Amino acid sequence: MTEPPDASGAVTGEGVPTGGRTAAARPERAIAGRVAGGVLGAGLLVMPPVVTALAGGAGLLVWAAHVLLGGSVALVLAELVRARLGPVSLAGAAGALLGTWAERTVDGVFAVAFTAGQAAIAWFAATALLTAADGAPPAAGADGLPLALGVLLVGVAGALAPLTPPAALLRWRPWAAGILALVCAVWFWPADPGPGTTLAPSGFSEPGALWLALAALFFAGVGWEAVTGAVPAIGAGRRRTAAGVVLGAACVAVACLGLAAVQERGAGAPVAAPLRWVLAVATAAVLTSYVLTNVRTAARIAARLRPGGAAARPSPWLVLAVGAACCAFAWAGARDGGVPLLLLGPAAAALVGYALGAAAAVRHGGPPLRAAGALLLAVLTGLAVLAVPFLSGA
Repeated sequence: MTEPPDASGAVTGEGVPTGGRTAAARPERAIAGRVAGGVLGAGLLVMPPVVTALAGGAGLLVWAAHVLLGGSVALVLAELVRARLGPVSLAGAAGALLGTWAERTVDGVFAVAFTAGQAAIAWFAATALLTAADGAPPAAGADGLPLALGVLLVGVAGALAPLTPPAALLRWRPWAAGILALVCAVWFWPADPGPGTTLAPSGFSEPGALWLALAALFFAGVGWEAVTGAVPAIGAGRRRTAAGVVLGAACVAVACLGLAAVQERGAGAPVAAPLRWVLAVATAAVLTSYVLTNVRTAARIAARLRPGGAAARPSPWLVLAVGAACCAFAWAGARDGGVPLLLLGPAAAALVGYALGAAAAVRHGGPPLRAAGALLLAVLTGLAVLAVPFLSGA
């Protein structure tokens, strides 16, 4: 989950440069790399245990539905911007095609969503550390709050530092997250964490838990909009652009469905405490690095909401304000199911942003794109309408 070259993008990280020569020679691979790199990130670590806790044996179907929907969003957005705009963020594309109000709406919802998303990441890291101590996910409560706040404070302190993570580190971080997620799925997380923990709320019906799993997965999929920056920059034709997006979605499907299958199969014999601690500390460290880059991203998005506020580096006071909002969300997340419930913030932001992209396709596209945009808008609206009754108890 990366951020387009100048803008709002995703919940999990800062952009990683792509080689221009490679993009010119192999546009499909370049687009696929940007799509996969945009989507895959902290969600690789966070979402497999959460979806398993919520959806149980239906987790693979939930993941498949998510990838199908996300790939459809990317295809519509890619064709929308391909011949109409230069490299922009999702907010920039919405603003250029629908007006300033749409740009400010997307920036506003993503600025809030980033803070809730970082609180969820911090709570997951805290749950991992407590699981290492107890051998199983602990019952929900405030015991993990000091750890979650500690992760956030370290991330905010790093965001305030006048240093930028090396591009190579950002490029390899999703690979590290994926490998660590696979190891944790085999040897760390139990097959069924169950309700009443921070990973799954108690009292939800089975359909309600499934809807919460699907909604929370929008966190793992924020990044499909990376095409709005990648596709115009690469400049491929319609067929090669579509092929690149489909290839990128296929890469995401292999990674996510593979992790989900391993997680649903469950861990083997209980592992020794030292290995649990190694995996938990590594998980917390990787997720803290995502908090660092995401706090900076959230501050940059918030800065754009002010006239003339766009800047390469936001002011320290704005970073502190974003950090304070993250901590407030973390405090509110000290309950059972806190992680997926906090992820409803990114889910709502993605829904709004993608719906505005679909509306722009209906307004400005040719007949095929208008039809695709209308269908996507109907699906997103229908999902929201169907999910609200099941999630209203959240």
